[in-house]
Amino acid sequence: MQIYHITCKSCGYETKLPLGSSNLDQILTDTNADYADYHLFVCKKEAKFVHADIHDKAFEGKCPSDGSDLMEITELPPDKCPRCNHASLVTKETRPIQEGRNTLP
Repeated sequence: MQIYHITCKSCGYETKLPLGSSNLDQILTDTNADYADYHLFVCKKEAKFVHADIHDKAFEGKCPSDGSDLMEITELPPDKCPRCNHASLVTKETRPIQEGRNTLP
């Protein structure tokens, strides 16, 4: 799983979102109910990025706060700010699972 810290130099929009799957060795099967795969979406109505587990049974492609349709961002990192629509986003990506593995003896 990667943590994306996204900030906009133009309007000051800022968010941190976990994206990807939580375990690199994990695979999706009928018996693996804990499998999670977080994707990035934009909620146009609220002008913000949203992350959602696409394998969650409750996920219907709707914004959790207002119920409007979400639009998936397929290219990471995103290129335009959802709030001001300028291409002035700065994205920092960290991988806490891999960093944690490197610190073990």
